[in-house]
Amino acid sequence: MMKKRILALIASGVLTAGAVGAFAGCGGDGDAVKLTLWGPAEQQTTLAAMVEEFKAANPDTKYDIKVDTCGEDMTVSNVGSDPDTAADVFGYVSDQLVPLLRVGALAELGGVFLDNVVAENTEASVAAGTFNNAVYGYPYAGDNTYFMYYNKSVVADDEVGSLEEIIDACNAAGKKIAWAFDLPWYTAGWFFTFGCDFSVEYGDAQNPYSETNATCNFNNEDGVLASKAMEKLVASGAMLSGTGLSDSIIKTKFQTGEIAVAVSGTWNAREIEGILGENYGVCELPTVTVEGRTEHLRSFMGYKFYGVNRHSKNLIEAHKLAAFLSGEAMQLERFEKHNIGPTNNAVAELSEVKNNPAIKAVKAQMSYTRLQESAPGDFWEPLKGYGVNVIGSKIKDSNRQTQLNSLVIDILGKFAPNN
Repeated sequence: MMKKRILALIASGVLTAGAVGAFAGCGGDGDAVKLTLWGPAEQQTTLAAMVEEFKAANPDTKYDIKVDTCGEDMTVSNVGSDPDTAADVFGYVSDQLVPLLRVGALAELGGVFLDNVVAENTEASVAAGTFNNAVYGYPYAGDNTYFMYYNKSVVADDEVGSLEEIIDACNAAGKKIAWAFDLPWYTAGWFFTFGCDFSVEYGDAQNPYSETNATCNFNNEDGVLASKAMEKLVASGAMLSGTGLSDSIIKTKFQTGEIAVAVSGTWNAREIEGILGENYGVCELPTVTVEGRTEHLRSFMGYKFYGVNRHSKNLIEAHKLAAFLSGEAMQLERFEKHNIGPTNNAVAELSEVKNNPAIKAVKAQMSYTRLQESAPGDFWEPLKGYGVNVIGSKIKDSNRQTQLNSLVIDILGKFAPNN
């Protein structure tokens, strides 16, 4: 019976012949199928409950599934250190796709698993988990971007479309704006706003996942305007000073009334709504005007996936678990418990999802996003450093171009001109 099942899976494209040896390690029909699942700390209780639902949905198979904590920002380092001993199923973000492929950690989707993912999820989310026409992820979150929360008693609904009006309203009320320039995920959006970009080329004869070239134009005339826009906010007196702006600080500052505006994502929605009550406001990012040029502020847009470890000793069962965790019912459950925006088409059309203020803000911001793909190896730290310098008012007319040139050189690393 087991042999027939394996042959059927090979024929359907779900399992390659080379993986049969790994699959054979699952033991006899009477043994429990052992799997390990990694997910973020805030979802541990939810994931444990989902695992029990998975078991109930598959009563003919005995499972021993262990749920462990691994933040999605740590997946590459934790999996890459030893893919053979990493979890069978793990969460990851779209920009980690190539690094995970580079260490040989991701199994390709095939057969009915692939068909269902393509049929049930948004085209953009599937594309974000695709490399060289092969799909390597089960999409489960389509809201990994940022937008704006605001206190309606300070900033009116008709004032949130313009950063300049927001600044004026906050200064008039003695309130602050929380925007984490020292987190490069947020800083990059200012450069995208004015048309700057970066790109990476991959692949050579030996390794299709190796970086072969990178380009970045954050130091051109548009980059100068982006920097001036950030500097403008800092100089306005309305920006919350300092670095290390965490989610807990944002919520505390809303609670104390020190801030009236914060740029963040869906993960903070319920708590901020609970703090602000009837004054809870949420919307897309505003426009900003610099030297007569007005642009709508842009952001990164990333997707989250469950990846299957290609080294799993129970490869097909791992695919089944990943497919279940990313399916329609679990995406709805994840939305209800954590306010996570779905990639599943059916869930996205539910009225409670479509009318959720934070999800509506994500959709409004979507037109002003740049897909968060795998970035150059040195992309993040230089941007963080530049953001810290902006916060500290260390970027001025006299050194701006030099600092931007250094930023690009550091981002490009070995691909920088003359390196």
